[in-house]
Amino acid sequence: MNLKQELRENLSIELRKLRQEKGLSIQEVALMSPLSIQMIYDMEQGNNRRFNIYQRLLKFYGKKLEFTIKDLE
Repeated sequence: MNLKQELRENLSIELRKLRQEKGLSIQEVALMSPLSIQMIYDMEQGNNRRFNIYQRLLKFYGKKLEFTIKDLE
């Protein structure tokens, strides 16, 4: 798995959690944001989308993306 795939996989999990914590369906998020149902679904599945699209969804949730470098365990 390359870095982009790993990032998308981890981000997809977090995006799904954020939506579910707010009690929203994908359809509801699409109605309230500038993103389509398909875009949101793709991001939550870890499918290939441009990162600026991910940033739009994170902004909708009031979040930003940060990177942390950790020691290997």
